[in-house]
Amino acid sequence: MDWVPLVNFPLEWAAIALLAAGAIYWERSALSGVGIEGCMLSAVLGFCLGYEWSGSYVIAVGAAAGGAMAFALVAGAILLAFRADPTVGSFCLSLVPACALVLFSRAGPLKLMTETPPPGLIGGTIFAGTYAEDLLASPGLIVAPLVLALAGFIMLKTPYGLRLRAYSETPALARRGPGRVVWVRLSGAALGALWAVPAAAILLRAHPASAPFGLGYVALACAVAGRWGFLPAILMSAGPAILRTVRPYVPAGTAGGIALEAAPFVLALFYLVLFSRRALRASGSRKSRLDPDVL
Repeated sequence: MDWVPLVNFPLEWAAIALLAAGAIYWERSALSGVGIEGCMLSAVLGFCLGYEWSGSYVIAVGAAAGGAMAFALVAGAILLAFRADPTVGSFCLSLVPACALVLFSRAGPLKLMTETPPPGLIGGTIFAGTYAEDLLASPGLIVAPLVLALAGFIMLKTPYGLRLRAYSETPALARRGPGRVVWVRLSGAALGALWAVPAAAILLRAHPASAPFGLGYVALACAVAGRWGFLPAILMSAGPAILRTVRPYVPAGTAGGIALEAAPFVLALFYLVLFSRRALRASGSRKSRLDPDVL
């Protein structure tokens, strides 16, 4: 048996876990975790554009972070200004970077995907050219546990995280200072977008031939199944990561290959059916949203 494809499991797991953390921030900003898909695709687009135009991976990282945060701020401002449904609005706005990424990728081979040695890895190590390079020389994977720990700490242990959760869970508080509430919600969405940047970097390295469409929705299902807890969402992310890791063992284009391509999304649906009871927000009535059993 060829064990090489299994090397990608930590990469897949870290990427989906980071996106799940971002989805939690978007949900607690009351803008719907669906928006994390647009953040990730904006980060991917920033990586590709930044590296294509500059040839510098550092500039590409800055462009990715800027693209993800720009999507979060613009999308959040639009949703709040027009009082649109956050789920529908986030989904529709996420189509904009998705279409832009498709059009850009059709223009020709991207340098970020085809250069050798691959950009984005730590060079000059003894692991260069080996399968261990993707694990031990990948900055995205190295910082993933630190980023996840930071995301959980800010949300759960800081006054800012308390305000973010309070404004989203108790709408009555918004009447005490609408301007401050808008700032907290937009900044929460922007932080969620930042957690998607290392996820985009990991996925671009793990799958240079294909853009990671739809993984934001899989990560959102993991967050819902984990009842918006960071540790449960991270553990739930291992399931789709395993299914994505074993895809090379089945020939592409066959019935088994197509089924395995769809398997992470089927598992996400299974998560929602089995674990989402009382994890999703209830209707907009004030009483139900103050009830902790339906948050």
